[in-house]
This record gives sequence, C-alpha cells and structure tokens, in this order.
Amino acid sequence: MLALKNQNRFRRLLNALENGWEIEEPVLIRAPWNLNEETGGVYHFVLRNRREDKTSLFSLPPSPELLQFLATRRITVTAV
Repeated sequence: MLALKNQNRFRRLLNALENGWEIEEPVLIRAPWNLNEETGGVYHFVLRNRREDKTSLFSLPPSPELLQFLATRRITVTAV
C-alpha cells in the first residue's frame, strides 16, 4: 500500500513538471530522523512555476523510478 502511495506521489511530480513547474536544483536529501526508518531518507524538491510566480516544496521517499529520474536528468542532489 505504501509503495502505491509513493508511486502516485512520483506521478504527481511528473504531472507538475508537465504543467510548467521546474525543479530548482539542488534537490535536497535528508537522512532519516529515526534509525528504524528504512527509506534511506527523503528527497525534497523545490518546484517553481515562473508563469504563475509560485514556489512549492515536494517531498518523496527514494524509489527505483525516482532514482532513475534523477540520474537520467543529471539532477544535482545535496545531503542535508
């Protein structure tokens, strides 16, 4: 169930990009707060829509699709 929810969030990121939002680099990755957390951290995207003069924060846990997306587009990721 959690994997489906995360996949839907990744699709929402892709939809935002298709609708004029842009990723402002670097994407930030935060280490898990809790040592029991198995996600490997959370990726934080600052999204900007210049046409509407809006900024938004979008956070996602890692997934194979997200990691491939970041690598393919050579998006800079910085650990915080």
